[in-house]
Amino acid sequence: MRRIIRFGLLALMGTGLLWGGTVNVSIYNGTVQKPGRADRVVLLDLSAAMSEIAAADDVNGTVRFENVTGRSQKQYLLQAVLGGVTYSTMFVPSVDQVNWNETVTVYDVEANPSSVVASVPFFVIYAFPDRIYVQKRLVLDNQSEPPVSYFKAPGIIDVYIPEDVSELDYLTVKNSNMPLRSQMVDTDEGQILPNALKPGTTEIDIAYYVPYTPAGRELIEKVAYDVDHFHVYTMPLELNIAAAGLSREGTDSENGLAIYAISKVPAGTQLSFKISGAGISEAQSQQQQSQGQIVVENRMGANSEYVIVGILILLIILALVTSISKQSADIKQDSLQSLKTQHKTLLQAYAKVRTVDAKQAEILMDQLIAVYKTLERFQ
Repeated sequence: MRRIIRFGLLALMGTGLLWGGTVNVSIYNGTVQKPGRADRVVLLDLSAAMSEIAAADDVNGTVRFENVTGRSQKQYLLQAVLGGVTYSTMFVPSVDQVNWNETVTVYDVEANPSSVVASVPFFVIYAFPDRIYVQKRLVLDNQSEPPVSYFKAPGIIDVYIPEDVSELDYLTVKNSNMPLRSQMVDTDEGQILPNALKPGTTEIDIAYYVPYTPAGRELIEKVAYDVDHFHVYTMPLELNIAAAGLSREGTDSENGLAIYAISKVPAGTQLSFKISGAGISEAQSQQQQSQGQIVVENRMGANSEYVIVGILILLIILALVTSISKQSADIKQDSLQSLKTQHKTLLQAYAKVRTVDAKQAEILMDQLIAVYKTLERFQ
């Protein structure tokens, strides 16, 4: 019996179910490409409402956190702070170990964002009978080399939200996979976010409601960065909209949106959208967006060759769709097989570029979605 009890206790110790293990945290500086330091390192328990398990200040190179529970379904978040910027990595302990090695990468901090490329993939205006709903995304690509984070207190990301907002639906910032809630800070220079611009791509998503009547209103948007192509989408299709430099590009009938764009918008521009016309009800909006029509949009972005390829692919898809409805069952099967082959080819191409070229990956993903929807309808 003693042997059995002893064996059981040893087994529990070995799997970390009874006693905790040790987390060895290494700090790596991605700017100088060598081990670095952090002002503070914190271990948070995600399965216990982000409670702080352990922390250390002025860490140089490595730090050790002991008595960390390694039982199943435990998830931790390691955070390292350098120069006011927080970097995080998820840590899921293996239950068959009692020692775990994790690395958090930090970057040097600069106050002047000198290597940032901005874009506005969409600025969507939904007009309802008594209000306008705006969804917009600002993408800031930190292309610094060597990579650094841009930050200064109280924040460095310029945004704009109208003063007469009746409801702020959401405001999130995403640099890696997880969008984080943020909040706007008013300063003498304007509205900013208390977030850093880390190396790579940062997406800022904002959505809000403002009052509206069919007689019309002026919707202001302040652009803080040079934007090569500012995309504007409106609903309903019959909504009247005008602004300096705004031109109609096409129609997205699948989602019931008219497509506009303004090219070469310099930093500091204040866009004034004059909007008028009857709005659409919530029910009509949902019904319109569920129709599921495939439409070729006449848009030319920075990667024109990829857009042209995408348009050609969509034209081929439309031709296949037309022929499928008229052909025999055997020929229909051949056409569907062609679509499946196209889907596989696009998927392979997307897998190759998704981590190295975000713009190409986005174009390929749009093509994949179009092929998938066609397959879904005609199989």
